[in-house]
Amino acid sequence: MNANGIIGLALLYFKLNAGQSAQTKVVLKEGMDVINSVSTAMKDKQITNAEKKVIVKELREFSKAAIKMLDDITLHK
Repeated sequence: MNANGIIGLALLYFKLNAGQSAQTKVVLKEGMDVINSVSTAMKDKQITNAEKKVIVKELREFSKAAIKMLDDITLHK
């Protein structure tokens, strides 16, 4: 990734975090962890079993955080 891509990603992450609830920030962090683990694993265009386990772990953490965030939403009529 080039410098502009990194700066753009950092700005996007900052915008997404600005003014969000604590639980939303957890979901965003877990999402970034998923992206990081997938991109690290795919650098050599192959995924080992160990890398697969890391990705699955990160996806489970993201899923739990997202479900908790959605469960905590109060709907108003």
